[in-house]
Amino acid sequence: MSGGGWVWAALMGALAIAYLTGMRRDGLTGGKMLRIAAIWVAIILGAYILVRWLTGME
Repeated sequence: MSGGGWVWAALMGALAIAYLTGMRRDGLTGGKMLRIAAIWVAIILGAYILVRWLTGME
């Protein structure tokens, strides 16, 4: 993966962690957090693939 790919992954990972940390403070249970994390991974992966396809990034 190129440098841009690593930056993208790190940024999206930090965003997901910040979001889940906030949800944990609101009393979200572990099972629901796991589902939300899976959705985040799908969104991040989908966005990465879409951006890669649209821009030709390798």
